[in-house]
Amino acid sequence: MKSKTEIAEQQQGFIDALKQKTIDFLYTIDKSEIETILLSGSVARGDYFPGQFDGMIDLTVMKKPGSEAAPEDIFGKNEDEDIPFHCIKRDDTWYEINFIDFINAEAFKKLKIPERNALLESKILYDPNHKYEDELMNINIWSQVDLKKLLHEEFRYIIYLLGDYKVDRWNRRQAYLQMNENLNAAIRTAIHCLYYINGLYWSAEDRNLYYSLSLEKIPENYSRIIMELCTQKPDNESDYFHRESLFKSEIMRFIEQFIRL
Repeated sequence: MKSKTEIAEQQQGFIDALKQKTIDFLYTIDKSEIETILLSGSVARGDYFPGQFDGMIDLTVMKKPGSEAAPEDIFGKNEDEDIPFHCIKRDDTWYEINFIDFINAEAFKKLKIPERNALLESKILYDPNHKYEDELMNINIWSQVDLKKLLHEEFRYIIYLLGDYKVDRWNRRQAYLQMNENLNAAIRTAIHCLYYINGLYWSAEDRNLYYSLSLEKIPENYSRIIMELCTQKPDNESDYFHRESLFKSEIMRFIEQFIRL
């Protein structure tokens, strides 16, 4: 499997060219109703890797407070109705535009966690009054407290899922499918915790596991452990307890170090 770092190194020249093309494109639009523009998604992360279905450059465009502008007013007609964002093609390059109200610290607190992740991994392309840059300082201060709170809350949920009473309840019924589902939920929650430990919000579920492999603070041999945890016999008692033991000894024990800090 190619890691995020490997992809970023492989694609660096290509992505740098896309960033410059995006900057050049933004010079051509009317920004009188726009407060801030962010480069988002895989181009901002540096691991954009389009395949046979091509790809799009993600932009987050924040309107000025009180503006009633619509994306059509600035970017023209939406050219792909099947995608839930405003999509346009310019010079053979597709842009996927998330056209939103300005996000200040209070608005950030109301976002879902993957939306917070997407916003914080974005790069500022246009912010002439430094309004978003100033808000970002407040967002980052609040987020550090929030991440610690979320770490403790979600770790408690792992303990609840794998508590002796809960495991015994389903084991007596020989409900190994449910036991494995609870363990799988605990694994997904633990991945969230690893993001928090690294000072990050977790990303969308369709890529959350993959990007966790490139986090700085993760258990030793994390990739191997995850591979083994994801290999299961869902209706087998001994296989369940092997996976549970591995998860508790390698993943939970690692997270506990940071719970005590």
